[in-house]
Amino acid sequence: MQRRRHRTKCDNSNSYLVVMLVIGMVVVLIFINSALKPVIMNMAESYGKMSVAKTVDDAVSKVFENEDIGYSDIVRLTFSDSGFVTAVEYNSAEINKIKLLLSRSLVSSLEKLRASKIKVPIGSVTGNAYLSGRGLNLRLRIMQSSVPVIEVISSFESEGINTVLHRIIIRITVETEAYLPPRRVSFTLTQDFVIAQTIIVGDIPSGYADIG
Repeated sequence: MQRRRHRTKCDNSNSYLVVMLVIGMVVVLIFINSALKPVIMNMAESYGKMSVAKTVDDAVSKVFENEDIGYSDIVRLTFSDSGFVTAVEYNSAEINKIKLLLSRSLVSSLEKLRASKIKVPIGSVTGNAYLSGRGLNLRLRIMQSSVPVIEVISSFESEGINTVLHRIIIRITVETEAYLPPRRVSFTLTQDFVIAQTIIVGDIPSGYADIG
């Protein structure tokens, strides 16, 4: 009888500890949901932007690793008899091909990001350097709000006397949401990638049509 009573007391003690742990976790979650909610959502946006930026960067790098694209594939320069550039023309077929490849790569990569979960340590939202990266992990989901917008931009910059730096820039804009139940935060990320450039001798050519 004494052994049974002893076991019953141990079982009751264990049950009590489990209940207290559950209550403690609920209290922590309530505290996080109320007091730290604005801080957590700011952190969710920061983590979301970092994840999307890396995903976009990897998707763009993947395209240009597989495609050998140079300045002359995109741009055709016309020179005067004295050797100065008088006109700049763009290869629209090649530009459209690049945009299509980028679009496919971006959509595929962002879908994989959407299917994954990002871990945000609770300690990181406190702002305390010692607690950063510690504690329970909050599960963050990134969802793409719309199709990525891809722009091709032509940029001319003076580099000195009679020299102009001409760049072809890919500008990618992604609208996404960071979802941390039960809240969401929307943000827009824009990144520029220089895909080709050259130095032009002379002033900015007067005879050129801007891309798009």
